Amino acid sequence: MFGAKPRTPFRLLLWTVLVLALLGAACGGDDEAEPDIGETVAEGETTAAVAEPGTQETAATGDGAQTDAVTTSTLPPPTTTTTTLPPGRRMGVVLLAPDEANNSLNFREGPGTDTPIVGELLPAQAGLAPTGALEVVDGRVWHEIITEDTWGWAYGYYLTEIWSPGDVEGEWEWKAALDNFANALVLGNGLADTVSWRGLFVIYYDQNLRRWAPDELSGLGDDDSELRWSNTGAAADEASATVGTWKQVIADPFLADYLDEDVEIEVGGLTLGANAVLPGSAISSAFANFPWVAIHDPGDNEEFEGLDWSTWLVFLEMEQGQPRVVGLQPQVGYP
Repeated sequence: MFGAKPRTPFRLLLWTVLVLALLGAACGGDDEAEPDIGETVAEGETTAAVAEPGTQETAATGDGAQTDAVTTSTLPPPTTTTTTLPPGRRMGVVLLAPDEANNSLNFREGPGTDTPIVGELLPAQAGLAPTGALEVVDGRVWHEIITEDTWGWAYGYYLTEIWSPGDVEGEWEWKAALDNFANALVLGNGLADTVSWRGLFVIYYDQNLRRWAPDELSGLGDDDSELRWSNTGAAADEASATVGTWKQVIADPFLADYLDEDVEIEVGGLTLGANAVLPGSAISSAFANFPWVAIHDPGDNEEFEGLDWSTWLVFLEMEQGQPRVVGLQPQVGYP
């Protein structure tokens, strides 16, 4: 019969050290600190500037591989981490730069135009996750945002929050925003208080984007300058282009439709007549990430059987808790 041999203190200490070493190896992890993506640095308004052409070069953070097996390896953890999109409302690109419809938005390593470009954001690109961090550089607000591949900084003038038609219908005072805009057109003043801080943008039957800056909106209804506008058959620089003042071409026709007793108004709608010119009815990439309200007048003359219809798409943006008009894009039928 054998008895248990008592362990010496030295042997007991040796076993204790060995067990602690094995536990330490099994519980090893990534010691790399995660960035604080919730801190807001600064807030403010920006001024318009055309984005520089982007490049295809990217600087992705990469995906850190994970395994279910417990390892006792003493190798250092990988330096790449999985990009995790934070909760919250997503943002999209709005390239509100006249005559720059095909431009891309630079995605930079840091805020400011003097930081390296790590990629590009395409026109109408959506699904961008803001971290909440902002920086003001030379009076312009830059947002830190995350894509599926990496994160970086983009100029806030070309970004907007994404809202679904359901969100707009349920949470926005969108009808009040339209009424305020229409009242300003009737009165001929106060228009700047109803539109975006960027100004007011119009696409009139083509993809040419016109912009009126906030300081240009005062007295716009009284401006008798005749402008050339594209139409369904001619560009603005052609002889058969539409010629008229802002009031004649934009304000009065819009009011006539908006105040018509048969008007149909729908958030996110796109009601058009049977003779719609499809290329003209397509939503421009400059407006694609803004929610819109469709104002459709089915036509009042029964002899034309509905071919004298008109539809105005009014694009909106939420600013400081209030919806504002940011753009107009009409589509009109002729019998």
